[in-house]
Amino acid sequence: MSQTSLGAGLAAGPRPARKPYGWLVYLLAGGLLTLASPLITAVSPTLGVVALVLLQVVSMAAILLGARRHKLFRQRHWRLIIIAAACSLVESMLFWGVGWLWLKIPLFFVLYQVTTVVAYGLALTGLTLLGLRTGGQRWAGLLDSAIITVGVSMPFWTFLVAPALDGSSGSEFVLALTTFAIDLLMLGMVTRMVFDSGRAPWLMLLSASFGAVLVGDAGHLIDQAAGRPDGPLALTAWLGWALLIGCAALHPSLENNTREVKPPAVSSRARVTTFLALALLSPLISSLAPLLLGADERHRPYDNVPVIVMTVALAALLVLRLSIVARVAEARAVALDDQAEQLIAQTAKLTVSLHKQELLQRRLAHRASRDPLTGLANRSVLTEAVQNALADPGARPPALLLLDLDGFKDVNDTFGHPVGDELLTQVARRLREIADPGHTLARLGGDEFAMVFPGADQITATAVAQQILNSLQAPYRVGGRELHLTTSIGVLAGIPVSDSSEALRDADMALYAAKNAGKNRIAVFDPGLRDARMEHARLSTGLRHAIAQRELTLNYQPVVGLTGGEITAVEALLRWTPTGGTPVRPDVFIPIAEETGLIVPIGLWVLEQACADARRWHEQHGISVTVNVSGRQLRDESFSDAALAILRRHDLPEQALVLEITESMLLATTPAETRRIIDVLTELRAHGVRIALDDFGTGYSSLSYLRTLPVDILKIDRSFTSALTEADSRTRAFTKAIVELATSLSLNTVVEGVETDEQAVMLQQMGCPLAQGYLFSPPVPAQRVDDLLHTAPWRNAA
Repeated sequence: MSQTSLGAGLAAGPRPARKPYGWLVYLLAGGLLTLASPLITAVSPTLGVVALVLLQVVSMAAILLGARRHKLFRQRHWRLIIIAAACSLVESMLFWGVGWLWLKIPLFFVLYQVTTVVAYGLALTGLTLLGLRTGGQRWAGLLDSAIITVGVSMPFWTFLVAPALDGSSGSEFVLALTTFAIDLLMLGMVTRMVFDSGRAPWLMLLSASFGAVLVGDAGHLIDQAAGRPDGPLALTAWLGWALLIGCAALHPSLENNTREVKPPAVSSRARVTTFLALALLSPLISSLAPLLLGADERHRPYDNVPVIVMTVALAALLVLRLSIVARVAEARAVALDDQAEQLIAQTAKLTVSLHKQELLQRRLAHRASRDPLTGLANRSVLTEAVQNALADPGARPPALLLLDLDGFKDVNDTFGHPVGDELLTQVARRLREIADPGHTLARLGGDEFAMVFPGADQITATAVAQQILNSLQAPYRVGGRELHLTTSIGVLAGIPVSDSSEALRDADMALYAAKNAGKNRIAVFDPGLRDARMEHARLSTGLRHAIAQRELTLNYQPVVGLTGGEITAVEALLRWTPTGGTPVRPDVFIPIAEETGLIVPIGLWVLEQACADARRWHEQHGISVTVNVSGRQLRDESFSDAALAILRRHDLPEQALVLEITESMLLATTPAETRRIIDVLTELRAHGVRIALDDFGTGYSSLSYLRTLPVDILKIDRSFTSALTEADSRTRAFTKAIVELATSLSLNTVVEGVETDEQAVMLQQMGCPLAQGYLFSPPVPAQRVDDLLHTAPWRNAA
């Protein structure tokens, strides 16, 4: 191999992105030159040398190009291979070709021999370091290389080296024998890399190249032993080696040659097959050498000693390799056992976790379907029960009861939520005692409960509702207190509905009717309630747009002095006439405004408009304006500031405004809300705004309100006026008592609903100063008030 470069096969070629097919062009061109080289040498030995040198130079160029492109000079093994290639080129071209063959200088022949050994040694070292790149157990890799080398060496020794030793001598023969031995070592290393690094194209070309150089060096050894010049076999093999080395250097697969490849933990099938073949066939073929070569007197007994030594070495190497494999397998088995134990432990933990998760899911499913306070079913379960009952085509529609506890909010506000929660728990316990199997009892939220029983008629449902009503009226013992509750119940029974939402809507309408009827009662749904609710929704929607569409107006009814007949005040009365429709009565739309909260913006509009209209009346005639306000308005924290701002905006004195409240409004509020209302009225009264108490005498605690409320005017309800006749002495006595009470408290009194002269005369005789009613004037628009104010004092005044 003295005429070629060993390192070319391990060099990185050009980047495949630039010349991905350069190696193929080189293979075709070089292959033609290699096959033609024996003919060229036979015709002209000089041309044969030129062809050999040309391939060497091209191979060296490929090495340097690959080293530059892939930065191979940074890696120690590549540096050794490149230096070996350079030494091989120098010794073949300079020392052998020029110094020995041309100039015939013996020193150059010595330098040629030394440089050849150095090049082979550097190539073997670099190849060994390159083989160790695969990672893993390096001793295992070296053993694999040694096994291959020893196994291949036995037949070569028997059939090639041993015969060549007979009669051969000289330094050139020793050099040929040395290089051939190094060839065997490199072949083992390259073959081991093929096993560990996969079947990379560049590595396969590299293996083929070292196979070719082994054949070339073997031919050279035979020719040296025979004492003849190198024949066509050696020359062609060396040229093929140079060709394959260049192809490997140029191949695109060298792009990733720096990546470390992890070898398999256990020997691959190809490796095991190769080792088995070497262990069996190499000793067998070597032992059959006498039969194959023909035994004669030249075959001596000690000729078998090297084969025996190599056989023993091969066996020892295989045993060592098997021990490594066994240790690796044992380590993997231990690791697998540990993994199995870990897997078993993880499986046990997973089983426990899955069991806990199942229990948790069951608890969550139970909580998702149950009310956490009472343990009753929740709304979703109730809806499902109604839907299931409706899904039975042959069954009667289910009965549905909706229950709402009257005054429960007062319990929470007065005694706190813990007492309220305990009260709800006791209510749920009483309801469970009434519910039969097959009934679904649920708490829908707050103080609202429901009960569904499939197929029940209206009579049965009403009977159960009455039983509930009676049961829940019994006293409750909570926290050392005795509490009382009443219940309103809406009943839906015997009415076809399409789904659960419609059933709940209809039952809620019945419950709403029971609440409006005075609470503590049962209301059964009928289709008329649905129509009423639709009308309620229509009116609610209309009210939301009434102000913007200018559908709201104010009428004013005068308050007249009974002594002189003069108008002292006017009361603003709200009227609503929808666009394109008929007027809606105040007793219809005002409760809707209260319920929806629209009374707050509507009330501010009324106050704004009344103050705007009253400014000129007060300036010209000194009269005041009375405006009705609701409890919702007074509970609004900004109401007092808004009222005073309106007065300032219209330059109306505070004394010209009377805010009128009802006793029933106070009865509908909680003690805390009543306190808030009283504070707001007191603040307004401190600024000069007067307060009137309307419908006096119809409530349950009017006298106590007179003691606590900041009131300036009492308005006696029209129910007293309508019964005021000469024959009804009791009504006259009550009315006179109220007038005298107001006088003693320095309160003005206004009697409402005066419609006859007789009533006016009787009230004047009782000492009542002011009256209001159709006798004097019905409610009229603002323009008509100007006309009333410019007329003479009322003609019927005494």
